[in-house]
Amino acid sequence: MNDPRTERWRQLLSHHRVGDPPHRTPLDTPDERTEFDKDYDRIVFSSAFRSLHDKTQVFPLSTSDYTRTRLTHSIEASCVGRSLGQLAGRSLLAQDVEVDPSRMGTIVAAACLAHDIGNPPFGHSGEAAIQHWVERNFPRFEFVENKDAKHPFATEGEWKDLASFEGNAQGFRILNRLQSRNRDGGLRYTVATVGAMSKYPRPSVLPRGRDREKARVSEKKFGFFQDDTQLAGEVYRKLGLVEREPYVFSRHPMAFLVEAADDICYAIIDLEDSGKLGLIPMETVCSLMEDVAAMQPKFKPLKDKVDWESRLGRARAGAIFALIQECVTAFAEHVAAMETGSFEQSLVSARSEAGERLKTITHITREKGYWSERVLQIEAAGFRTLGGLLDMFVPAVLADRPNREEKKLRQLLPLEFFQRPGPYQEDRDEAILRLTPYQRLLCVTDYVSGMTDGFAVELYQRLSGIKLPE
Repeated sequence: MNDPRTERWRQLLSHHRVGDPPHRTPLDTPDERTEFDKDYDRIVFSSAFRSLHDKTQVFPLSTSDYTRTRLTHSIEASCVGRSLGQLAGRSLLAQDVEVDPSRMGTIVAAACLAHDIGNPPFGHSGEAAIQHWVERNFPRFEFVENKDAKHPFATEGEWKDLASFEGNAQGFRILNRLQSRNRDGGLRYTVATVGAMSKYPRPSVLPRGRDREKARVSEKKFGFFQDDTQLAGEVYRKLGLVEREPYVFSRHPMAFLVEAADDICYAIIDLEDSGKLGLIPMETVCSLMEDVAAMQPKFKPLKDKVDWESRLGRARAGAIFALIQECVTAFAEHVAAMETGSFEQSLVSARSEAGERLKTITHITREKGYWSERVLQIEAAGFRTLGGLLDMFVPAVLADRPNREEKKLRQLLPLEFFQRPGPYQEDRDEAILRLTPYQRLLCVTDYVSGMTDGFAVELYQRLSGIKLPE
């Protein structure tokens, strides 16, 4: 009889692809790549991934070639994630669970590549801009039948999707709906990789009225829109994730590894970027990293008669290595609870010493880096840019009988955003009318959130008359 935990992990590592029939088995091909290698390659060659090169990590529209963007952050997180996945796989083997560590490494690496793919321009400031615009233009109201209400949302969930716009939910939508939209399943990732990148596998409204303060760690935000609920349910049920309430699922155990890779990279790397930009003294940067690296007894810092670049390189590598070891230890200790959906803590915070040291770094980086004058100025400009674009495009899309200006704005929106998979061909107006007002709004946020920082600013300036096309 097969070991129950091994069988459980066989399901968690399913290579079934989103959009495939339930019992389809991948065809044998001469290609020696695994299905998870193909996931990795598909995201690298996708247009949504390429656009991350001009999307804010911490420092918007940086003039420094050194500063990380969402693209370089995702690549670095992927490298850390691969190590975490492989080491976690070995820890499972030590517990007599039969898994392939190399495949686990590839799954986590692929999920890390895609973990930020749904972020709008200007990072979290962009998310806040969309949220504020919706709340200002469509204030919350009691979602009861009201024929006279001029409101594009039919349910509280639809309103919450955009009033609490979430990059994680947009990422799920991009991978499984918007990229390669002429076929069901989008990029058709394996469900294992989708599960690994799903940090918050639940809808925007929690049953029983639970709010964020009372929610579990995996429920602090949401991971898919109402429009994608059925697809999300199919993916997470295929993986056998615990369904606590309808469409509210436990995290995939490997999602904790993806979260850990992100936590490690944004803490250590954002600190490094702040030092490189002169916002935090390099002595402080190196000392903080060396304190983290010292959790590994064999670490030896470079302090005497060396340049900052060499000392920083040793400190960064040592800190990342130490944090990987801490997180893998936490994974091994708590993986059985993860399998049953009862573990609700980040791997970093599960190791108190590592968690406290990263908390110190994050506090200093936020105070000196994230809140620096230049960053705040550009984020404020980005806030107005995205709000201005929504002011223009949303009325044009919601209008059943657009005026002349609205028709021109509609022509600027790619037709593909309004078409659903199918053999039919429609013109733009037909495609828009076939959608509900909520779906039309989603199409606009699909377009705006997919922009790069630079393109969003350029388009807003042109449509506002501040700058004319060349």
